[in-house]
Amino acid sequence: MRKPTSARSKSCYDIPREIVGQAWGGKYRGQCQKWYALRFTGKDSEIDIAHPAGGHDPEFVQWRWEQLPNVVDLIVPFKRPVYEQVAKRFKKFARDAS
Repeated sequence: MRKPTSARSKSCYDIPREIVGQAWGGKYRGQCQKWYALRFTGKDSEIDIAHPAGGHDPEFVQWRWEQLPNVVDLIVPFKRPVYEQVAKRFKKFARDAS
């Protein structure tokens, strides 16, 4: 992988009040993330989400490549503003940039 750039600052979201006690065992009320644009230079067969590094439990059960303009609509509503910012910031690095 190559790292073309990173976001200038962290992007944060709050979990909606109606699920804050359920998400992450009620331990957190939101999250701040530092985003990076990465260019995957390997083969799809090298991606193994079923066996994450470090002995962690898998977070996802499936994955796929997606066009950047479509990603925001795939995200739960309370996280969409963060993904909109990220998509705008990294649009110039996407192969599907239009």
